[in-house]
Amino acid sequence: MPQDFLLELVQAKLDAFCELKRDELSEISEDLIPLIDYTQALLAGGKRFRALFCYWSYAGQLASAPQEHDLTIDSPIVGVAAALEMFHAAALVHDDLLDQSDTRRGAPAIHKRFESLHQANGYVGSSERFGLAGSVLVGDLMLAWSSEIFGEALLLGVSEQAESSCRHEFGKMRFEVMAGQYLDVLEENAAPTRTDGAAVARANKIMLYKTAKYSLEAPLLIGAALAGAETETLSGLSDFGIPLGLAFQLRDDVLGVFGDPEVTGKPAGDDIREGKRTVLIALTLETLPKSVANIFEELLISGEIDSEQLEFMRQTITDSKALEKTERLISEHSYRSIEALAALEISDQGRNALARLADQVINRAK
Repeated sequence: MPQDFLLELVQAKLDAFCELKRDELSEISEDLIPLIDYTQALLAGGKRFRALFCYWSYAGQLASAPQEHDLTIDSPIVGVAAALEMFHAAALVHDDLLDQSDTRRGAPAIHKRFESLHQANGYVGSSERFGLAGSVLVGDLMLAWSSEIFGEALLLGVSEQAESSCRHEFGKMRFEVMAGQYLDVLEENAAPTRTDGAAVARANKIMLYKTAKYSLEAPLLIGAALAGAETETLSGLSDFGIPLGLAFQLRDDVLGVFGDPEVTGKPAGDDIREGKRTVLIALTLETLPKSVANIFEELLISGEIDSEQLEFMRQTITDSKALEKTERLISEHSYRSIEALAALEISDQGRNALARLADQVINRAK
């Protein structure tokens, strides 16, 4: 089955759900329409990795993958994949707010959209506070909506065991990503005060819970659980998904510093300006002479970095061999992931599709 067909169904599911919510919101007040407008704008783009990993993990457990005529907008797997994309979008809304990142996929982030709404209408008070409030509420709505879509999907002919397993994995995903988000925020604020030399270890833990598990492991486990996979299979999928998720985030860290804004849709060096405490940054700081590390740290904390300072920091990262070490880690995690995929009890079609997706994750440019 062409992947494009699945993604068309997922998009149709999200659009139909949003139109339903648009009607419900407009019944309350036309002033609520921006909430659904901004939600739909965010849901219209993205790589859809979570939906695809979920689907092929599901299909790989079946004797033969579903064909186009087997799937509709109301198929459980389509609903589950759509719920994952809604959850991901909610996480992006909150993440952009926490990081004070003004753009997403080349367009204004949700909090900036609300700021513009405030300014365009000449509302009183702070446009920044209005933007913050609006984005928190939209993110919360999307979290609730992801659970609603997920719950409805599991009512469509899913066995009791599969439903229980799916709900367990979905709940664990939500818990772990919030824990990872807090650790990320904490590290940005606490790292300069810590002297335990464990910055790399903390960055790895944040990467594991904020991204690796929720971006790749959870969709794999949820998809397989929906197909009735046993515990041993789920364990094997974790062995595949976690190192791939780590490689995914490490690639994201590299792109956040060295990526092309025209491709990534984010300003150049956005991660540095946001003071992100990634593995790449931790590896840099642990190898620098104290005098240089102090300058690097001060720039990282300031958040106000001009193009010359950004270039200095990029060159420092490269000269410290942190970029080289990070690329080596990406290769090592990728190798572990592909080895685990080869050992999985899964259909050849599913294995081949997951291998292609893994390659896209590892070698992406945005």
